Amino acid sequence: MNTRKKNRKRFFLAGLVLALIGSAALANDWTVVRQRDRPYVTFANVAQFYQFPEYTRISRTVSLRSERRVIRAQAGTSEFSINGVRFFANFPLLSNGDEDLVSVMDVSKIIEPVLRPSRIQRAERVETVVLDPGHGGSDQGASSSWGTEKGFALDVALAARTQLIRAGYRVEMTRVNDVAVSLEDRVNFANRFSHAVFVSIHFNSSSGGAGLESYALAPEGVPSNASSEHHISAIDQGHHAGNALDGQNMALTASIHAAVLTKVSIFDRGVRHARFHVLRNSKIPAVLLEGGFISDPREGQRIATAQYRHQLGAAIAQGIENYNAAVNYRAGATNFAVAKTNLPPHARSISEPPHPPSISINAGE
Repeated sequence: MNTRKKNRKRFFLAGLVLALIGSAALANDWTVVRQRDRPYVTFANVAQFYQFPEYTRISRTVSLRSERRVIRAQAGTSEFSINGVRFFANFPLLSNGDEDLVSVMDVSKIIEPVLRPSRIQRAERVETVVLDPGHGGSDQGASSSWGTEKGFALDVALAARTQLIRAGYRVEMTRVNDVAVSLEDRVNFANRFSHAVFVSIHFNSSSGGAGLESYALAPEGVPSNASSEHHISAIDQGHHAGNALDGQNMALTASIHAAVLTKVSIFDRGVRHARFHVLRNSKIPAVLLEGGFISDPREGQRIATAQYRHQLGAAIAQGIENYNAAVNYRAGATNFAVAKTNLPPHARSISEPPHPPSISINAGE
């Protein structure tokens, strides 16, 4: 390939990064390589762009660190962590010589909205929360000798509602008792509200499984990485209504997931992405939470306690409050979620913008 064609390809790919991330930085601030027929950037480039002063690479494990943020990743895997919270990548992390790579899709759809939620385009303040306890009526969901998913999910939603009302939010619920509600009716109900978010509450069941999972809608062109088929009604890689809110979906999901890990002692199975019906068709930011495994002997007994369900509901409410503060953060504000320095470093909200809030890095510097 001649030099002119190489430059044209480089500028095209860099422009793609600019379009996906939506940054005010110049397109040539990114050095883009094409691997497996999709654009990737180096973690060193990510460290530079987001102003991480410390970047290390040891045995294919990279670490990006600032005073209050840490990203860790290892090439050859499909996951990375931000402030100790586990994220499943849209595409595998790769190596290219002496550099480790992350896909442009993962930078734009995970890293960007998590690190800079206040820059998410068209993110709105949250006034209404729609809580969706999964299952109901003849559909009991997962079950064990300690109880059923439908009952546990409702209790968690009621606990979250109490906390959210105290915090000043309007709360709507897709069901408040043991009745069956179709997936379509749940989404249609949620879509009636503006300045709102949608939280679908479930519990898992499978042999040998344990821990917390949270799901945002998979971006267009990205395969689902759901750990089970339990709640999936369709799997594809096309565009859905909810994809218009990819940034909000991820920020909301990450915020609630992190809040639960802070308040509840539970194994972190990660922030994932799927195309559950209630996520695909939601026109407001949406998350589906799997609050533990009913089938696990120890975890199932914990879920069956009122104390655990109350803690989980309170954590969901806190995560929503943190999300609302993060996406509406402005310089000088004092109520930003990460300002809660009484929390241990590993438990602080991952929704933290870099400082200074306006970033423009020249790759040549």
